[in-house]
Amino acid sequence: MNDTHSYRRDVVRPVVIDSPQRLLLLIPSDSDGATCWTLPKVLMRPGETMRRAATRHLRSICRLPPLRISPLIGRLPRTDAAEGVQYVIVVRPAAESWPSAVRFAISPDACWWTTAMLRSGQVQVEPAGLLDFMDGYWDGWLPDGEISLE
Repeated sequence: MNDTHSYRRDVVRPVVIDSPQRLLLLIPSDSDGATCWTLPKVLMRPGETMRRAATRHLRSICRLPPLRISPLIGRLPRTDAAEGVQYVIVVRPAAESWPSAVRFAISPDACWWTTAMLRSGQVQVEPAGLLDFMDGYWDGWLPDGEISLE
């Protein structure tokens, strides 16, 4: 269903990464008393692609420099709404590296993590399939295109 109403229910979840294979997760949110680190949620505007929504948010709102978006896309249903899809996309700098203040541009409470750190510390991450998705991206075993993270 591609009407305007359904676009408003879709979100894109950009995974901001850097060269040492770290991903940036936002301030922990408490759900049922358990700390859970998460990705930003960017609401997609009517007719807007997921790549455009992520670019709009990261370049215009967070003031990040030029970026590259991977052709790998994770897809799963929204857990915070009755309908809609959330798309997980990988974003990296177009140049060699992000400026040192990129973490603060996204959120003052954001933190860089490796998937190994998150797994070894048994840190709860949302969406649940994020660590496998990122390991597949970095190890190169996930094909380009859209895949389900359910």
